Amino acid sequence: MKISKIITVVMMSLVSIVLLTACGTTNSDTNVKTIIVGTGNNYEPYCYLDKDGNLSGYEYEVLKAVNELLPQYKFEFQTYDFANVLISLDAGKIDIGAHQYESNEERQKKYLFGQESYTTYTTYVTVAAKNETIHSLSDLQGKKVKTSTGSNSTYLLEKFNETHKDNPIILAYADNSTDEETVVGINNGVWDAVIVTKRDADKFNKAYGNGQSVLKQVGEPVATSKTYFVFAKGNTELQTAIDGALKKLKESGKLAEISTKVIGGNYTESE
Repeated sequence: MKISKIITVVMMSLVSIVLLTACGTTNSDTNVKTIIVGTGNNYEPYCYLDKDGNLSGYEYEVLKAVNELLPQYKFEFQTYDFANVLISLDAGKIDIGAHQYESNEERQKKYLFGQESYTTYTTYVTVAAKNETIHSLSDLQGKKVKTSTGSNSTYLLEKFNETHKDNPIILAYADNSTDEETVVGINNGVWDAVIVTKRDADKFNKAYGNGQSVLKQVGEPVATSKTYFVFAKGNTELQTAIDGALKKLKESGKLAEISTKVIGGNYTESE
């Protein structure tokens, strides 16, 4: 009887230890909330898949640094075509949209934008280096401009066309085109222009110019803006946390360091 009682006591003690250990793990896990980040797969150096199929780029590196400052969250990444990132946010499949998003009136109606920017995004009309007829946005009337579904450039061009209905800019959608296709298409007359940042134009010239400029930028900026992470309306807790982390990264110089390393310059506050 004594041996049976001893065995029973030991077994109960072991069970108690296992239960306590399991509860500790569960509590620890439930304190960390998984956040799904939706980002791009074909916009180098911001968000793209490297030669091994791994997510790379500025968006990824910035969010990794943000996550290090927010131990209450665990970020997991899903990649999409640009046009499908915000659609996934609409559907509740992701918690954060990260694809160099600029704020505009239409997007503000649908989404919650962060208050802390993390990249500047000044864009210009960009044409073939040999082009001598296009000098400004108004010169694009009646011309084909390469653009993509849902981009801020498309939004601005559509706004321009609303006040120039007699001779609008022709929007030529090419959502999945490569950098090389962009350069070749503009130089061969498939498109007359594209709206991009100076650093994107420099990237095109460096990659495909053989030491010379194949594209040039003309006129005043089409837009002088910045980029923000995007959240579903009402998700202020996550927005506030990420804004706080971004602010710390700016103050420490870490954000500028990431920008310089990945993009090639400090584009966190000014061009």
